[in-house]
Amino acid sequence: METVLLDLGAINGQVPVKIIRKNIVNVHLKVNRDLGVILSAPYSVPSEWVDRFLAEHIRWIDAQITKYKRASGTNNLSSIRSGSSTQLFGKDYRIIKIPSLENRIDLEDNKICIYLTNVEDEALAQRLFNVWWRSIATQTYQAEVDSLFYFIFRKYQLTPPRILVRKMKTLWGSCTPSKNKITLNEYLLKADIRCIRYVVLHELTHLLYPNHNKDFYAFLTVQMPDWKERKKELDMEVVQGL
Repeated sequence: METVLLDLGAINGQVPVKIIRKNIVNVHLKVNRDLGVILSAPYSVPSEWVDRFLAEHIRWIDAQITKYKRASGTNNLSSIRSGSSTQLFGKDYRIIKIPSLENRIDLEDNKICIYLTNVEDEALAQRLFNVWWRSIATQTYQAEVDSLFYFIFRKYQLTPPRILVRKMKTLWGSCTPSKNKITLNEYLLKADIRCIRYVVLHELTHLLYPNHNKDFYAFLTVQMPDWKERKKELDMEVVQGL
């Protein structure tokens, strides 16, 4: 794995960029909320091209790092603490723990309020948050699947697929046509609903076209002409915290 030092100027200083070579076609640039910068590139891309690409995107990288510093929190769903932050439906939410006579979670303005009978019980807060997050993800994904299936896929005599939600390290979603099953990443809930809808449509399309061939992309383009823009937004701006 290569590392390139990028000079962002007086405010953010020098930032190391990890260059990860993969068997992929496109280049993917990510700025994680821990301020780590990762560029995934095909094996065939020369180092000189990588340097030019980073130079062209230096302002975007600097802006992302500045934004995450201002949020002054983390985006790690496995370590919930008061004052940290996370994304939900494409927006930043501050996590606040509040003493209460009951355990519950409410969304209030730009805050995720975790009401706890014992605010010092970190394990309780984490369990409550995990159940709440998984419930919101499941409801959201199922609603999107139901809507897209009804308006697009039911005319193809398909059976509505079974939906699974789980944590995935490298994929936003996957489809197993032979089992009529779609699995969606729990972290996808951080994305704007437009991006969530794109992933759901992508996976549903695999029920008709199992492979990423020209027919698959032609169908995807007809149903969602701006899917490339949504995918770019998802890949460039939504951070999984992995």
